Amino acid sequence: MVQEKLNEKLYYEHLENGLDVIILPKKGAVNYYATFATHFGSLNYKFKAPGEETITTVPDGVAHFLEHKLFEEEDGINALDKLSKVGANANAYTSFNHTAYLFSCNSRFDEAFDILLSFVQNPYLTDENVTKEKGIIAQEIKMYDDDPDWQVYFDLLYALYGDKHAVTKDIAGTVESIGEITPEILYRCYNTFYDPSNMVICVSGDVDPERVLEKIKISVKSQKEKPAIERYYGEITPGVFNKKIEKKMDVSIPMTAIGFKDTKAQRLRKAGYSEDNYDLVKRDVAIEILLAIIAGDSSNVFEELYKDGTITKSIGGEFTFEEDYAFSAFSFESENVDKVVKRITDEIEKLKAEGISDAIFERTKKTLYGGYVRTFNDSINTARAFTSDYFKGVNSFDFIEAYKTIEKDYVLQVLKEHFDTNNMAVSTVLPND
Repeated sequence: MVQEKLNEKLYYEHLENGLDVIILPKKGAVNYYATFATHFGSLNYKFKAPGEETITTVPDGVAHFLEHKLFEEEDGINALDKLSKVGANANAYTSFNHTAYLFSCNSRFDEAFDILLSFVQNPYLTDENVTKEKGIIAQEIKMYDDDPDWQVYFDLLYALYGDKHAVTKDIAGTVESIGEITPEILYRCYNTFYDPSNMVICVSGDVDPERVLEKIKISVKSQKEKPAIERYYGEITPGVFNKKIEKKMDVSIPMTAIGFKDTKAQRLRKAGYSEDNYDLVKRDVAIEILLAIIAGDSSNVFEELYKDGTITKSIGGEFTFEEDYAFSAFSFESENVDKVVKRITDEIEKLKAEGISDAIFERTKKTLYGGYVRTFNDSINTARAFTSDYFKGVNSFDFIEAYKTIEKDYVLQVLKEHFDTNNMAVSTVLPND
């Protein structure tokens, strides 16, 4: 399949072994970017592997732990060092729903790509190297425990979803949970989730799509496509678990996030990389527009609160949707948390009652559309967007069409559906006494 938007081409192919390949050639680009990613994140602690009848439950943090260990190779040379020697800047990350291994480079793409394809497919796990990694990851977990931004975010998730859903589990796990991880557990998860039928490769840069595709077909272990993995995420209950969560940390000014749990997005999503998910893209665009209108830098809310000194920098706004949950969040720093929360919620109710002017709607839509289009100017941003969106089941090009065609009446409908105070929670980190 080949698609073209904004003079950008997308080559997509689903291979016989189930692997999906996305190639975004950019003639004249100065850098290359590649990801090799699996649909395995912190949400996937409970699953039923293809062909099995029993449910497997693994300790929290396994996906993140496996991400750390895959760079270690049997020859004793770390894959990061190998990539560095050919001039590639490499990294990896684990999110709620996927793990990605990646690199960027300005030259020697073929060599770096060969290394990426090799180490992701060849895990080397022993009792010794797993035990050693536990100490390293334990330090990382403790670092996040002391990070107020991280704590505000996860407290908000807990307030919205409670302890019955996997989204409230820390991506890295806990010191206690990683202590339970063994090479056998890691190999079990690797063999289940690092199968080509559960993975995607995304490449962007001045490349020949046919040549890249041929290299992938030769390098990726050939096998029969497997059925989908059954995943168990937990329960999403009506309303929110806790309207307000506060904790104290070493911060100089209170840090707050206001979240609205979306009750419709997860019902819109169809499994897999599907054109049927366009309604979800459209809803995402509508909520992003609303977040900007309600409290963005050009909004009445921001102007008033900034002028009177209640806030000193922008109010962040973001909508997140994944395979089993969705929510929006405003984030800000202010000594007067209650005033900001009230001003934002008052503005939401005012917009529901009075509507949105055509001028504000069109200006906001054009601004966000322009910002989105600019992401395609760079190979790295392009590949990152397509990789992340792939695991949401959507095509990044669809956002272009949604921004261009979305109508105000639809946005007002989403405003009334999504920004419901019954589905709102507030998380705040306060300064220590």
